Amino acid sequence: MFRLLIVASLLMLLTLSGGCAREARQTQLMTENTTNVPENVTWCGTLRLPGKWQDDTPVGGLSGLAWDEDESLLYMISDRGWLHRVRLRFASGELVGLIPLKTYVLRDRQGRALNEAAADAESMIVQRGNNGVRGDTRLLIGFERDHRIQRFYPNGKSVGKPLKPKGLRGAAANAGAEAMGRHPQEGIIVGLENISNGADKSSTRLFSLSSEAEWIYPLLDEPGNALTALETYGGDLLALERAFAPPAPLVISLRRVQLGGNAQIEVDTLAQLSSGDGWRLDNFEGLTHLGGNRYLMVSDDNFRMVQETLLSCFELPAPEDN
Repeated sequence: MFRLLIVASLLMLLTLSGGCAREARQTQLMTENTTNVPENVTWCGTLRLPGKWQDDTPVGGLSGLAWDEDESLLYMISDRGWLHRVRLRFASGELVGLIPLKTYVLRDRQGRALNEAAADAESMIVQRGNNGVRGDTRLLIGFERDHRIQRFYPNGKSVGKPLKPKGLRGAAANAGAEAMGRHPQEGIIVGLENISNGADKSSTRLFSLSSEAEWIYPLLDEPGNALTALETYGGDLLALERAFAPPAPLVISLRRVQLGGNAQIEVDTLAQLSSGDGWRLDNFEGLTHLGGNRYLMVSDDNFRMVQETLLSCFELPAPEDN
């Protein structure tokens, strides 16, 4: 009997510890050794997400975020075609937790789950998510490998035929529509992670989904740098760049992007975070606008035990008019 009680107690402890491990936990990007802290970024909470939800649904590989204002919901997409719908928890303006609601598998118009190559989602925006009408949300998702942009219902089922604009031309096999954001004048802007299979990685391409206007986007000169996300920033765009080339430090950059006519573009760096300065960083790829000048970014853990899925809230100052 005593042995049975010990076994039962151990099983209970394992169950409880496993349950805790499957919840989002508060953490920080800054450590006691962090230096070079940007003064123009205010941090409003960071969560470390579990590898699985309580129901065993995998959480990793997150590459895109989209905030639905009408529904007060956050959508998170993985590069394996899992669409997570969660409710954020804030306390005193700080992100303190989230509640996973439902996970869907991306499917074609016949209801069949997308295969691995077709499901490699990298970017996402909400459409009809801020019109005061509930129940009409659509998700626009950008894919790589099978390069395309496609619309989906919030339950993961595709709507209509995929779009293959000419702006996707020349994208490397694993470096397609990595970034997508909404510009007040130019409409939906798509950014490629890379446009060259060669050694030159100094720039990439942005294009308007509606007008097909194009801009050459200059990347920062950091080893292994790439454009990973775009979002609205006042009358401009906010770009997220991630430089990853071990043993060089991991560098995350936030940059303001001003688009003009005749392919004119101006890009200014707002903030840089480097693991070499003590920042606790990971492979940040997703970005979404929560309203005002507040944003969320998420890291893709690549389903590796040595990496983390971090969901971090930050606020920028209002952009100055030029």
